[in-house]
Amino acid sequence: MTKNKQSIVAAFCLVAGGMLCTAPAFAGESDEYFSSLGQGKIALIEQNIVNALKSDIPGMQADAAQLVRDLNSFRPEHSFSACVIPLMAVLKNEEGQSGARILAALALDELGSPTGNFAISRVASFTSDPKLKCVCSWLAYERRTGKHSEETGIASFEPIEEGEE
Repeated sequence: MTKNKQSIVAAFCLVAGGMLCTAPAFAGESDEYFSSLGQGKIALIEQNIVNALKSDIPGMQADAAQLVRDLNSFRPEHSFSACVIPLMAVLKNEEGQSGARILAALALDELGSPTGNFAISRVASFTSDPKLKCVCSWLAYERRTGKHSEETGIASFEPIEEGEE
């Protein structure tokens, strides 16, 4: 299958998965709907998300990262482990769109994977994107200290240097 056809198939799968997940939310039945999804459907949605994250289309990557965040909030017992490596690839891509990379960092942080957390801290140290550096630095700081901005009252995203706490 050509790369163009793969992108079209991934886009279709992402849109179909997104519609499957968001339609009940508009009807006010999202909690019941997500609770009723079986492991088979969740695994299929997860595979479609992985395909979208592997695409070269920044909007698809951003939508897929946000979908991981949304699904994780409704199904925290599911690990979404198949999404970790593709999310890391989006996060580490220096040529990638800033918004997609930030959403990938937020999704990785919410999944709580040690591998994803390490990737966030490395990107905080080495990226050339100032917005991403700020977000990743803050996520790494919160993880190291166990403090959240709501608890500390800190509203700014000041990058921290290695060894500072």
